[in-house]
Amino acid sequence: MGELRTRKRGKSWEYSFEGARIKGKRKSISKAGFRTKAEALAAGTKAKAEYDQAGIIFKTSEMSLSDYLDFWLDGNVKTNMTYNTYDAYASAVKLHIKPVLGNYKLSALSPASIQQWVDSLKVKGLSEQSIANYRGVLSGALKYAVYPCQFLRQNPCSYTRVPSVPVTQDQREHREYVCSSEAWSDIVDYFNGTCYYLPLMICYHTGMRIGECFGLDLQRDVDFRRHTISVNRQLQKEDKQWIYKNPKYDSFRKLKIGPTLEALLKSEITVMKMNRLRYGEYYTRTYVDNSLHLHCVPANQDVPPDYREVWPLTKENGEMLTTESIKYCTRIIKHKLGYTAFHPHSLRHTHGTILAENGASPKTIMERLGHKNIKVTMERYVYNTEKMQDEAVALFEAAIK
Repeated sequence: MGELRTRKRGKSWEYSFEGARIKGKRKSISKAGFRTKAEALAAGTKAKAEYDQAGIIFKTSEMSLSDYLDFWLDGNVKTNMTYNTYDAYASAVKLHIKPVLGNYKLSALSPASIQQWVDSLKVKGLSEQSIANYRGVLSGALKYAVYPCQFLRQNPCSYTRVPSVPVTQDQREHREYVCSSEAWSDIVDYFNGTCYYLPLMICYHTGMRIGECFGLDLQRDVDFRRHTISVNRQLQKEDKQWIYKNPKYDSFRKLKIGPTLEALLKSEITVMKMNRLRYGEYYTRTYVDNSLHLHCVPANQDVPPDYREVWPLTKENGEMLTTESIKYCTRIIKHKLGYTAFHPHSLRHTHGTILAENGASPKTIMERLGHKNIKVTMERYVYNTEKMQDEAVALFEAAIK
């Protein structure tokens, strides 16, 4: 390729260099408008380096892990994963990977250096799951460096392991918390009559993820004739704005619902229609645009013609409830009702466990919860409860008599 050149054009400076020939003809790559020759030279040097590497702004033999991780996050992760996943990965890279390994050359990373970093996370007091998650982020990044990028011949993370970290009783109880009938009764009694009652009931009766519950459109997703509720999207927050995304793992599904939840949904839709009339121009309506961003505006405000109205879970005045609403419920349940091990996914865990305790097949539970495989369902959401233990003993006793 040709050498980088700079020249003055009027009052500004321009850089240029010769690119690849197209149909035998030379193609010049240039950019003008720089105030000084130094600025033009610096920008041109960076542009030519990127061009020579076919869009990569570093030489693969010399790149640091830090630069590669930025390349991976801004390219593969941001393009192919949800905003929340990108945010979690970026946080893991910034807080746990770069400070220890970022200065090393990508090509110099060895299983020994990575294992040393993994072991250091245990020394810091991180849980086994957290260590596995951070190692998983690095492994995913390096796997991408092997294929399709071919920056590495093999993934050094493949030869490392996550150390065993003892789990305290409190940690285990929190992770595996399933609402007892007494706890659920207390929760229902406290929130009955509030706007938080219906989302809690939906999560308990369907096992939906929190984002899926608050992503419901009550006008389109509930089919009373077929007694189903459809999971078509999840609600997420990106750059302080609410947006609809596909369900996790693209797990679109129709869930059968029973008479209890169906009656609540019918009642809620009727009440919403009445509130629209009662509040009139002061009612808040929710619309989704073509980019799937949500807009909450007063009922008397005009909106662009490409906006489509949706009926999400709302407060009495139409104000949309969001995934942040469940945080308020969680604080009440933990600190006021005294169920300190409760967490936002407890209702999802509870739903799966109740189904397992009462004989539902693992495949049915998997499809209902929207998991990728049976292993996730059995390991994370269907716990070996006391009822299951009692049934196991009864089966054994019956077998030996």
